[in-house]
Amino acid sequence: MNYLSGLKTVQTMAQALTIAYRPKRCPNLGCASQGSAWPSASWQGVAPKYSIYGYDVIAQIGWERQKGKAHFEAIHTHLRERMPISESQVRYLYHQRYLPLLACHERGHKSELEELGRQGGLVLSADGLMPEGGEAQLWVARELSATRGLDNTKRLDE
Repeated sequence: MNYLSGLKTVQTMAQALTIAYRPKRCPNLGCASQGSAWPSASWQGVAPKYSIYGYDVIAQIGWERQKGKAHFEAIHTHLRERMPISESQVRYLYHQRYLPLLACHERGHKSELEELGRQGGLVLSADGLMPEGGEAQLWVARELSATRGLDNTKRLDE
């Protein structure tokens, strides 16, 4: 596909979109970028270059695999109800698109985590609720110094 101009069909979780890709050029003759094509930022926000699946599809695959611990076959079955996709495409999108995006995201927090390490680490708080009548206990852990929550709410049945 010619990525200098044209149309691209992208499958999102909601629908298949046809997106026009028409880069802009600087009209100023004295510009250092004269002759260079500037790609459309909004087009690149829908899907990665050379991919026919949108970022929302990639995120869904990653979410089901990472958080839901789902097998590729189960993810494929779930997605197949909404769009045409093969199990090999699900595997490819997870390994070749989702994991590199996740690595870039985690690197973005590296300096923040290093600063937390210099400050002595995380400050944790735990709250518990023990209802009367022998019902389940609920424990919630919070990190107090950072702005992000922890995903570790547990329910303990006695």
